[in-house]
Amino acid sequence: MRMTLTTVKPYKGTTWQLELDNSGELYFVQAEIVQQFGLQKDMTISEEEWEQVQQAELVRKAYSRACFLLDYRGYSYQEMFRKLEQNYPESVCYEVTDRLAENGLINDRKYAEQAAHHYVAVKHFGFRRARMEMRRRGLLDVHIEEALAPYAEQTKALLLELIGKKYRKYFENPEDRRMMEKGKAALVRQGYSFSQIHAAVAEYLEESDK
Repeated sequence: MRMTLTTVKPYKGTTWQLELDNSGELYFVQAEIVQQFGLQKDMTISEEEWEQVQQAELVRKAYSRACFLLDYRGYSYQEMFRKLEQNYPESVCYEVTDRLAENGLINDRKYAEQAAHHYVAVKHFGFRRARMEMRRRGLLDVHIEEALAPYAEQTKALLLELIGKKYRKYFENPEDRRMMEKGKAALVRQGYSFSQIHAAVAEYLEESDK
């Protein structure tokens, strides 16, 4: 079945207005789509060709939306896919995220490095919590472990810095076991292991006594 484009005309800005078979149902696409498919008034078009036009317009909208989101912060492939999936069909989401990756606008390895720096070096999270947050952002374990590896030898120093800056009040009096345990529990929530915490607290208390 073929249809006729009875209306193909500029609407507002770069938007064009289309109508099929004088149906009264109007469609709006960008000028680049009109040009891409060579759409003209009185042109006949098959249902398959019309679906391609609509798909191309959806991809354009989704890509524009993705670029807008990337202006504010980075995204992993999975994270962007999930974001787009809220408004667009799966096929469109795959096409857009693939194109973003091909154009270098999404790079999971670099994004993992940025996330690791943010969570470990800036927020002073332990690896357990950093991994959890990075997985939540759609990053694969292989990229997470690669990004965290450079910080492995800095864990104790970062933990000692965290205790001194944020949790010092819990460890000012070693005789106050209740406060000490509350402080250690808070550090567990930050993603550190019990062994890391015990070692760091012991070193912190030793340095405080000097």
